[in-house]
Amino acid sequence: MVNAVYDHIIAILVVGSIFVSAVVMLPGMSFMNLQVVDQQQLRNTALNVFNAMLLDSGEPLDWGSMDPFCMNDPRVKRFGLASAQESAFYVLDPDKVQRLVLDNPLNYIEYDRLRELLQLQGYGFKFRIIPPFNVTNLDGSSLTNKSPITIIGQELNYAIKVTYLHGAPIPNALVKTTLIYTDGLNLAIITRILVQTDALGICRDTTTLKFEPKHVIAVLRVTVANVATLVVTFSNLATWPNDIAKINFVGDTIIRTTPDPTPIDARWVDSIMPVYSNENVEFLYNGTRRNNDKLNYGSFRVWQKDFRGLRNLNPTVFVFSFWAVIKGEGRREVLVAGPYQNLMGYTIFEYGVSPKSESVALQRSVIISDMTYTAELILWKE
Repeated sequence: MVNAVYDHIIAILVVGSIFVSAVVMLPGMSFMNLQVVDQQQLRNTALNVFNAMLLDSGEPLDWGSMDPFCMNDPRVKRFGLASAQESAFYVLDPDKVQRLVLDNPLNYIEYDRLRELLQLQGYGFKFRIIPPFNVTNLDGSSLTNKSPITIIGQELNYAIKVTYLHGAPIPNALVKTTLIYTDGLNLAIITRILVQTDALGICRDTTTLKFEPKHVIAVLRVTVANVATLVVTFSNLATWPNDIAKINFVGDTIIRTTPDPTPIDARWVDSIMPVYSNENVEFLYNGTRRNNDKLNYGSFRVWQKDFRGLRNLNPTVFVFSFWAVIKGEGRREVLVAGPYQNLMGYTIFEYGVSPKSESVALQRSVIISDMTYTAELILWKE
């Protein structure tokens, strides 16, 4: 009889402890399960959004080429960056990509408007497109902040470093360089032989120019395992004339805009040299130094010209030579390159805002103007 009572007490204690453990553990388990489900739902949403951005051409199909374009343009009914001219996946329209560049002189699409088009109310996101690897100065600094070029008389030297995005050096990368330079009266273009990066990812080259230049533009095509990126840099960033005009390219039309409202002397377009994805450079247009090639102060758009079929040739960068006045130096030939966002290869531009909560990140390789880049989307719930 006594043993039976003890057995009942022990059974009650065991059942009670199980009950208490369940009460304590189940909410935690449920919370963890909910977190897993919530994270998976966020990832599914991010994947759907990413596919919409990269695989859809949007409506209208050529919305990125519309000109003029406004930040909340009502003509854009559906957003998508895919090229309507290509059947392959993840081939993006460069005109549409440039509508995400926040300093685009011809305007860009506003963040809240894009969220509305993607039906992302309640979510925040950041989107960026970057080259597949880094091309920097030897100390790791950006080529937009410091030039890798040194010039002594007619001798030109440059040194760059090629690394993976996480910083590890890339040996045996192939570097092909085209130099466009002027002394103020003469213009010359030379293409250097291929050179390779060493075990530290460093590439150096030296050449003798035809004459001592005032300014040099270097177009570097860097190839790693058949994937290439173009980088454009200048010989002297501190004295580079950046007030001549801004270069813009929409559809088949090259448009020059004034960079600021300060009046400057008249400028004439001497020549236009597109740089294609294979790094080939050609003379597209020779100016006449007459009124039809004259840029004068007084309006935002100072010059534009259509070149039928030019977009299909996939130009990446344009180099312009101008007959212009440089302060303290008088009138001479000046080189300008652009569009600005293309100088580092659809660069390192970021669109959106910084994550405010736990987020998911997705990456895809994409093609723009026959060049490979990495597109990244970061999405979170607000």
